Amino acid sequence: MSKKIVGWAVGLAMTAYIVFCLAVYYLPQYFFYAPTNIKADIATPLDNGLKVSEVTYQSSDGTQLYGWIKAPQKGKKMIVYYHGNSYNIEKFYHKLKPIAQAGYGVFMPEYRGFGGINGDITQTGLEQDALAAIEYLHSIGYHNRQIVLYGMSLGSHTSSYVAANAKGGKFAGLILEVPFDSLLNVVKQRIWPLFPFELIVKDKYDNTANIQAIDIPLLIMGSSKDKVVPIERAVNLFNSANEPKEMIVYDEGEHSKLFDLANYKDILDWLKGK
Repeated sequence: MSKKIVGWAVGLAMTAYIVFCLAVYYLPQYFFYAPTNIKADIATPLDNGLKVSEVTYQSSDGTQLYGWIKAPQKGKKMIVYYHGNSYNIEKFYHKLKPIAQAGYGVFMPEYRGFGGINGDITQTGLEQDALAAIEYLHSIGYHNRQIVLYGMSLGSHTSSYVAANAKGGKFAGLILEVPFDSLLNVVKQRIWPLFPFELIVKDKYDNTANIQAIDIPLLIMGSSKDKVVPIERAVNLFNSANEPKEMIVYDEGEHSKLFDLANYKDILDWLKGK
């Protein structure tokens, strides 16, 4: 192979490397998010036995948001579910159905960039939207002590961020399903390590900092066979958390399939007395 060909190959590899790094930095939406961009259809849960209503409210920067809500029975908590980096709330209503059937309230807020809501998906924007959902609940009479936060995957960040930063005192509890300690650590563990991820991943989604700032009842649920977020990331987060805390690791199930293992039964057991 001639030196000229080697030079071209090296130059092409370096160019591809630089292009990839710039793309991750400037176009994170194409690497870390897979939203459904159409509005969630409330007829879907209604037709399948979850009698929710749609509510609208604003984020702190004026972004118009919406969510689905069902009030709790007397004496039961309101469960606020924050979904992950894909789809919209219509994809996840089934996870809340058995919880609502047990008498708990459910609130499924949507984020900007998902479900037909305008806006770019960024860590700051999602955090603002997550807080706005709690502020909406405050506006209709709920207090933090009546609210359990429930976040799945990327939603583990929005929910833990709310737990650490929302006004109004401590929440009744926090449930994290297939969570991570930080998105940066997930990326570094799963992808070729020769990229400068500390520099090119702008939104780090540092859940460890959030978890260390709270001391409310915590339930972490993960799968030892999770190929999206390795279980080590959830274990590391759990080890960083304050008491009281509990962790359930399922030996089966994929990243988004813990419902198929009836994890809602474990959630309902944990909710007793909260």
